[in-house]
Amino acid sequence: MKPIKTAIIGYGLSGSKFHAPFIKDMKEFELSAIVVRDPEKIRSQVEDIPVYDSIERVLEEVPEIELVIISTPTPTHYSVAKTAIKAGKHLIVEKPFVVTIEEGEELIALAKEHNTVLSVYQNRRWDGDYLTVKSLMDSGKLGSVHTIEMNWDRYRKEVRDRWKEADIPGSGVFYDIAPHMLDQALCLWGEPYAIYGNMQKQREGAKATDYFHVVLEYEQGSILIRGGTLVSAQTPRFAIHGSEGSYIICGHDPQEAQLQAGIMPSDEEYGKRDENRLSIFVKPDGTQEKIEVVKGNYADYFKQVANAIHEGGPVPVTAEEGLAVIRLIEAGIESAREKKIVINRA
Repeated sequence: MKPIKTAIIGYGLSGSKFHAPFIKDMKEFELSAIVVRDPEKIRSQVEDIPVYDSIERVLEEVPEIELVIISTPTPTHYSVAKTAIKAGKHLIVEKPFVVTIEEGEELIALAKEHNTVLSVYQNRRWDGDYLTVKSLMDSGKLGSVHTIEMNWDRYRKEVRDRWKEADIPGSGVFYDIAPHMLDQALCLWGEPYAIYGNMQKQREGAKATDYFHVVLEYEQGSILIRGGTLVSAQTPRFAIHGSEGSYIICGHDPQEAQLQAGIMPSDEEYGKRDENRLSIFVKPDGTQEKIEVVKGNYADYFKQVANAIHEGGPVPVTAEEGLAVIRLIEAGIESAREKKIVINRA
């Protein structure tokens, strides 16, 4: 079966580290083009891969492109995706899917009209810590789970001059980090019936949200997601509490750091777990049991995308699932702005 000719639109951290290594490394794909505003800036990084300055140009000059990966700033996702879909291309859109519900609904309808695969890159479904949490919950080891806590904290005191920290739609940590946790929450417990959000600008000079604390309410309990940029101490990535005990895991899945260090997905070191990472099950009597963390693998996402394109198999993360995250983002922002609990309208 011929590899899927692929173009990556945008070659910053996401395009170069979260997408290109898989497209280059996997037999299912062929990296045929890259699009950036200033091609000269990256030519030395990409060897003999053609670089273009616009999606329109690459679609015109390389019509055999089958798959387009959109890794541009979030506010541009809608317009770039619309152009690619109208050209009949399959699509992977970096999370978050779009800025607004209306944009997502239009792209979903357009993709159905043109019979193209449209997927959102929610790669954290393939993190080892999330897979471990899901396995423990499915096994019943925790009993009846009533509280799920997710934290994504960093210490970045200085406000940087970049679009993610500007006062524009789709910027700030709630659009950047929360989509990972909201998608995981939807996978674990489905749609919440209500949401309460608290968002702040904690750093001096901050123009966009740099802290959020959001509670998703369910009949069986609550999911709390939180992310900050002024947190020095390590906080649990997940804390799951049930009738038969609690599970705590700290630290982050190793794949991001490995990809940034240049480790390719086919390397033996890729996905190697930190055996010293805190991952414990705490029983009601206080005794502890070390839990082995499942090995994550983002390549599984790309394999499923290839299967969806070649064989018509299921899309690993559908556009509808990506849109569900945007609905929760909008509800969380409304809640924080109005200082009230918002009933989920999904």
